[in-house]
Parts: sequence; C-alpha cells; structure tokens
Amino acid sequence: DKAWQWIAAHEETLSSRLLTYLDNRPDVEVLGSTQADAEIRVPTVSFVHASKRSSEIVAAIDAFGIGIRFGHFYAERLIADMGLVDRDGVVRVSMVHYNTLAEVDRLLQAFDAVLGA
Repeated sequence: DKAWQWIAAHEETLSSRLLTYLDNRPDVEVLGSTQADAEIRVPTVSFVHASKRSSEIVAAIDAFGIGIRFGHFYAERLIADMGLVDRDGVVRVSMVHYNTLAEVDRLLQAFDAVLGA
C-alpha cells in the first residue's frame, strides 16, 4: 500500500512540474486536465504547439538525448476529429516512478531551447 502511495505521489510531483511549465506557455495547448492530481490523470501528458508540428518538436528534443514521441497513439479518429493530423498528432511525454525531477528539469530546458524561452 505505502509503495503505491509513494509512486502515485512521486508521479504527481513529476507531472506537476511539466504541466505547470506547459500550462504557462501561451503557444502550447495541453490535451486533458492541467492538474497533476493522481485522482484525475496519469503522468502521461499530450500537447500541441501553436506553430510547430509535433514531429519537429520530438526530433529537436531527441538531439538532447531525451525520448519523447509524437503521433496519434492508436487514436487516429480522435486526432482527425480534433484537427491535429496536419500537426502530426500530439507530442507525448510519459513519466513514471523511476523518472526524477532532474530529468523533468532537463526536459524543460530542452523545451526552452526548442520552443523558445
């Protein structure tokens, strides 16, 4: 029980850092709740950028040695209905219990470099 509580709390901390960053960017739209509450969402975050294609963002972040992905993630109709096909779907960041806050901060620094500070 305590291990699961620790995992949920840790993942909430990680996603809170990422969601706060993304939510404060006027050029980014987070899909789903921007609250990190483990009762509301899992620590997998999808977003789109106002002017950059999702594939561009992921390729640029890959150069930093950080693995995030883009696409429809088997929700092709949803991506089409949301008008996101031309943006190459969404950018997805997945975090779990073995990730660290330092890794999230490194990702945010890479986002600043790729998306503009």
